[in-house]
Amino acid sequence: MSAAERQHQLLEVALNAFSRRGFKGTTTKEIAAAAGIAEAIIFQHFPSKEALYSAVLELHLETRDEQEWIKEVNNYMKRNDDEGVFRTFVQRILKSYRRDPMIHRVILFAALEGHEQGLARLHKQFTPVFERFMEYIERRQREGALADCNPDAIMIGLGGMAQQYGLITQIFRAPASNVSDEEMAQLFTRILLHGVQETPPEKEDSGNNQKPVEQSNRKAK
Repeated sequence: MSAAERQHQLLEVALNAFSRRGFKGTTTKEIAAAAGIAEAIIFQHFPSKEALYSAVLELHLETRDEQEWIKEVNNYMKRNDDEGVFRTFVQRILKSYRRDPMIHRVILFAALEGHEQGLARLHKQFTPVFERFMEYIERRQREGALADCNPDAIMIGLGGMAQQYGLITQIFRAPASNVSDEEMAQLFTRILLHGVQETPPEKEDSGNNQKPVEQSNRKAK
């Protein structure tokens, strides 16, 4: 096995271990045993457990299609296509859960353990994206296209629906509905933009409402 192949193997084995027991609950000895090697070989590739953990995050949080996705989002933003912007955001989250659920487990462990290294890497990855969406929402609010409310609430509402669905289906393994991720993204976007209540029926015009009253008055006379 080449050095590059061994390193990749260690990253995948470490991802599985960190996703099951977190950073604190995982030892390099356990990772080595799972990889079928001596523990010392790990340190030939990574100087510490922290370095191995960081490499796992770098490999799985960075995706090849990141720039393509950002370009797609920017195109929707330039056209002021609110539905397209939000739908693409939700689709991205759902896709990440389906493609790599173990890295989401690692992130959850980082939050539960208060692991600063993991949380810092997560913030580095997503803060620029979050800020870009916030700028768009605030601009569209100034233009009167979106409700004048706390823009954080809009982002949390949109991302929260997607994150919860990803957790339920990919982490908790609850039975999923027979709806594709694309359809679910469309539904979440519609709910955010238009709510869940049906549009109430239009009231009858006042002239029609008065007719029965007038007829009733004539009969009374």
